[in-house]
Amino acid sequence: MRINGVLPDLSTLGDKQRSERAAEVERSGMTANTSCSVFASVDAARASGEMFHLLIDVGKGVLKSLEKMDLSSADISGPISNFFKSSSANVPDAVLVTHSHDDHTKELPSVSAKYSERKSGTLKVYCTGECCEQLKNKFPELESKNEGRSGVSFNIVRHGEPFNAGPISVVPISAYHGDNAPLGCVIYLLQVPGNKKVIIGWDFLALSDDVDQNLFWNPDLAILGTQTYNPHPETGLISVSDAFELVRRWNAKESHIVHYSGLDDFEEGKNQWFRGPTRAMNSETLQKTINENLRATGKEGRFKIIVAKEGIVWTAEKSQEQKAEFQQPGQLAPIGNVLETESLQNYVMTLEKDIANNDTLRLVIEDRINRYDLKFINPILDTIKNETLHAQGEKGMFATGAEVNMEILPSESPEKEEASVVSLHVFKKKKTVFKDDILISRRDTDRLRRYLRENFVSIPASKT
Repeated sequence: MRINGVLPDLSTLGDKQRSERAAEVERSGMTANTSCSVFASVDAARASGEMFHLLIDVGKGVLKSLEKMDLSSADISGPISNFFKSSSANVPDAVLVTHSHDDHTKELPSVSAKYSERKSGTLKVYCTGECCEQLKNKFPELESKNEGRSGVSFNIVRHGEPFNAGPISVVPISAYHGDNAPLGCVIYLLQVPGNKKVIIGWDFLALSDDVDQNLFWNPDLAILGTQTYNPHPETGLISVSDAFELVRRWNAKESHIVHYSGLDDFEEGKNQWFRGPTRAMNSETLQKTINENLRATGKEGRFKIIVAKEGIVWTAEKSQEQKAEFQQPGQLAPIGNVLETESLQNYVMTLEKDIANNDTLRLVIEDRINRYDLKFINPILDTIKNETLHAQGEKGMFATGAEVNMEILPSESPEKEEASVVSLHVFKKKKTVFKDDILISRRDTDRLRRYLRENFVSIPASKT
């Protein structure tokens, strides 16, 4: 994936005398509005070098950014690398449009003309029905006939209905972009070959109430558009502060921030008690402020939030490296006393054994809303009976804490046959504190089993 541009509508940046961000933009020569390109192998099994280029949004300056694209520094090798040396690499095979604002569609006619020069047929454009009508009114030349071909081929997308753009699976999600925004705004969830999930989440303030939040869980990358650092709903976009909450809620380990202006943050300067940012920061200062927030909230190391720059390239990890653990388990180093496991659906689960006090176990369970931080004593593991772990509640002066039973079971879902279920029940006498079946991957199942065996005393299964 390549970030083609990071800028909002340039009129929202202010003047360079007042805004550090505006001065930075002028000094660096950045011109491209927020946009990105996703490249996926058409046939990964054959590794023929044939790639599909999906462009998301095409505002001012995007075509120029594509023309100077250089992916030589990315971790790309073999026949596929030849594609990026060809003249067709900077011409998209299809375009996703989030909404019809100029800073996301201005150069659609130019990209369409470039496509007609380099490739056969018409350029496929995916957008909602409302957005399609708006684009036809804005760019009537896109429907003009040229040797029997139209400028573009519009393909209507609908909220929550998946479709394929080449080898990439796409789910559009209806988005609220403020009261003055055009109808039909969406963000996109992409599933690329190799089972990688990417959230394209710019220009939205809220999402549809009926969206399945599990769709957003644990993405490999989230790109978030933030107009300001402090919340300013009048901009129609989330803020960086809002992004912190979304990153935690979605468990987005790596995120890129785009679309930042910061001009509205000057409003907070009128409040003498306000202690957050009160100016439009440049990229370096914004990155330092984000890092300080992650450090202060204990999220540094767990989440990575990058202020994106034009031309930055992100490459998905190779799945072969993740499979190495299963091929040579005897050569693996001990896991240690702390294990963090991400479920395939809702949860992050952390187990921590107190090294100084071997009879103490800490269990932290987090989902999008709740966080359970629990402590137990005398954990005992039964390795014969499905790795069943039981631990007693802490004994206080007036009461005893909750107990926990944890059991690893095979998944009963045919779609998740490579996964396992962690059946977790935290209870205090007859009262349930937490109870759910947590679905985890095969890799995390192996790691969890190793962690339990390395850290807790085993007992034989009881005889029947």
